[in-house]
Amino acid sequence: IVVCIVVILIVFALEMRNPGFNVKFDSNGGSDVPAQSHMHGQLLDEPEVPSRQGYTFIGWFKDPNCDIPWDMETDVVESDMELYAGWQKNE
Repeated sequence: IVVCIVVILIVFALEMRNPGFNVKFDSNGGSDVPAQSHMHGQLLDEPEVPSRQGYTFIGWFKDPNCDIPWDMETDVVESDMELYAGWQKNE
């Protein structure tokens, strides 16, 4: 029982020291989007949609080439990371 209590106290102390992971948003030429801080396993809060003259925002991506989309409904924070805005040029 004592070992379990010690383990619980250690885990609790570590959680209190960890302010969470930073999630940055690179708008790729669009308006600034504030960073967020989340704990491991949490969903992101829906960030504000950036704007960019002459382009339509198509979503957030995990990679700078905008090949791997971030799914706001299922993807969770696992570490510090940066998401990239995808854009489609208006015709």
